Amino acid sequence: MTTSESASSGTAPVSAHKPNLSAERAEPGIYIATNDRGARVRIGKPGARHAFTPGELLQLAAASCSAISAEANLVHHLGEDFEASLTVDALKNDAENRYDEIRTVFSPDMSSLDPEPMERLVSRLERAIDRLCTVGRTLEHTPAVHLEITQE
Repeated sequence: MTTSESASSGTAPVSAHKPNLSAERAEPGIYIATNDRGARVRIGKPGARHAFTPGELLQLAAASCSAISAEANLVHHLGEDFEASLTVDALKNDAENRYDEIRTVFSPDMSSLDPEPMERLVSRLERAIDRLCTVGRTLEHTPAVHLEITQE
């Protein structure tokens, strides 16, 4: 869909991007994914050594998007070198082979703040994440997924 098509259909304009992600098969059950900035990640089937499964990457994408979306507020209130960690897990629906829920616990060290300023910061972080986390917003609105299989 082009931007002009989306405008005429009443939906928000959609930006078209050239593909900047790719993956090559490295060995049985393992792909190496890269982006145009030089990053690499091993993706594999469950149990593959030194590799993330696609489901783990989905969970990490949701969790890390939240953390990155909160970054500017945290730097402003806690300083450039604040400490933070996150954990993520998912409730898998095995019968339907999908996740029913992805749960993230994001733990920035806010111990330098008094309770009231901490509550205000948490509220700001939640609003920033709701507004800025593209991955979370996408998952909440169930995107269309298209696959094209071609002969190489």
